[in-house]
Parts: sequence; C-alpha cells; structure tokens
Amino acid sequence: MAILGPTGGETLRDDMSEARVLGLVAVRAGAAVDWLDTAGIAKARGAIIAHPAFPRAVAQLVGEISALYSGNRLLNRVLSDRGRNMFGLMVLYLDALPPEEGGGLTAARIVALCTSTGLCSRGRAKAMLALMRWGGYLASAAPAEDRRVKPLMPQEKLVALQHRRWRLVFEAGKALDPELARLASRLADAAFTRVLAVLLGEAFLSGFRPVSAAPELTDLVDRDGGLMVLLALFTAESIGEEPPSIANLSRRFHLSRAHVLDLLRLSEERGLVERGMRGTGCLSPLGRDAIERFFSCIFAVMSGAARAAEARLHGA
Repeated sequence: MAILGPTGGETLRDDMSEARVLGLVAVRAGAAVDWLDTAGIAKARGAIIAHPAFPRAVAQLVGEISALYSGNRLLNRVLSDRGRNMFGLMVLYLDALPPEEGGGLTAARIVALCTSTGLCSRGRAKAMLALMRWGGYLASAAPAEDRRVKPLMPQEKLVALQHRRWRLVFEAGKALDPELARLASRLADAAFTRVLAVLLGEAFLSGFRPVSAAPELTDLVDRDGGLMVLLALFTAESIGEEPPSIANLSRRFHLSRAHVLDLLRLSEERGLVERGMRGTGCLSPLGRDAIERFFSCIFAVMSGAARAAEARLHGA
C-alpha cells in the first residue's frame, strides 16, 4: 500500500499496515467489550444523571471545554469536532499500544485506522497529520529497521492537551464520583495515561460512541464547530448571560458567519435551538437535555476507563 506521507509530498510504504490495522480493530474490540461491560456504562449513566450535582458538573465541564477552544485557531483546526478529537486519541492509542499487539505509530497505520473505522477519509487523515506536524503536535521518530516504515512520535504539546482535556472531565466529575478526585492524580503517571489511551481507543474500536446517548446531536458533532456552538449557548444560559451573537461565535471558533448561521439553522431543524427571525437564539429544553445526556456518557466512560486502567496496571 502506498500513501502520501504527513507532509503530502513524501510517499510512505508500509505494506502490512492496513492488514494489521484491520486485524487490530477486531482483536482490540473484543478486549474493549470486557471492560465496558464491567464498567456498566448504561447503569453508571443513570446514576450520574440522577445525582443532584450533575447539572453543576455538566455546566462546569461544558464551560471549561468551550473556554479551552475559544479564540485558539490551531486548536479549532486540530482538535475541535468529533473526528478531530478522536483522531488525536487514535494517535496516542497507536503510540501506546505495544508493537506485539499491533501498535506503533506511523502515518500509514493512522490513515488505515481512520479509514477502516470510518473516523475520516484518507485525504482528511493525511491533512490532519500534516497540520499536526506543522503545529508541533507530531514529529518523526527514530527510523525503523524496515526502511519502508516511517515512525511518528506524539510531542509533549499533544500529550499535554489530551491530558488537560481528561483532567477537565475528572475535576468536573469528582462531585459525581469521589473516586475521580483520587484518580485525577494518576494523570501525572505516564504508565497510567498510556493504558488509559489504550482503553479509550479500545472503546472506540468496539463501536462505543458518547453521541449514541444523544442521537439528536449526531449531525452537529460531525460538522466543524457544531458542538462548540451548542456548548457556547449552553454555557451562556448556565451563567445567566445573553446568548453570544453570530459574530461572537464566528470569532471565538474561527468559523465564517455563514457557517455559524448554517449550524444554527440545522440545530433549529433538529429542535435543539429556538430562534426568532434574527439572532443566535437559545437552547431548547431538548437541546439542553441532549447535551446533558452526551456528557453523562463522557463522565461514565472516563470513570470506567480510569478504574480499568488502574486495575490493568495492577494486573487485576
């Protein structure tokens, strides 16, 4: 298999990559089902939603995620919508997965993983690799013995960003699950975070998607800035502010005004946003409920994955 390298001009050859990744999807998916079943995600979600601190925890997490991406052009290009978020996780997953289990990060393997799981197209995967290298999130690693294989290495910038996003979930979720306060300290342990990346990657390969808890959001999380616009509306309502203007959303998330308006119209069609003749509008009760269901799934899977990571490190 020959594909363009992460810069677009270099041709990489890794003839076994696609076969290895396709096999990897099947093997790792089985492992994921085991720990997801143990974690009891559906039951955990129910307990989280019923917790009296849940609305406050969601508001905290949503506000911090929205602030993280506001005004940051590179973050909004590299890790904003669902595909790009998962792309970053898949990079860390392949890097953390031992070679004997099918791991090892190369351009060919990440492209094959993205296309075989439907995460994104081959062209978008290559574009993401180029952007991440340009932004200092990825770099070439030491050459492999097989000269066809071009190893890549996540840079501290990417690792720190992913850990920060995980920490936001742990910090907001500790009111719902006190064990998350203790587990948050484990994010400073590289061995723990590498296992956590593998477990979350396994969950994705098994078909687990947080948006399955809020199918109304499906069309929007796959659009540039779709989720971020809804989160900005959610945050404004939570803190008692007027909804941000279309111009404000355009500046914050580096989207054209026409695109923001298109997102709002789609959200209105889905019953997620209530708008008048002009302006941004506000979240409908369905929109707020969908976001809360989505984040209940995030809290549940992160709690389960963190516990499973600790157990795996201890050989349980």
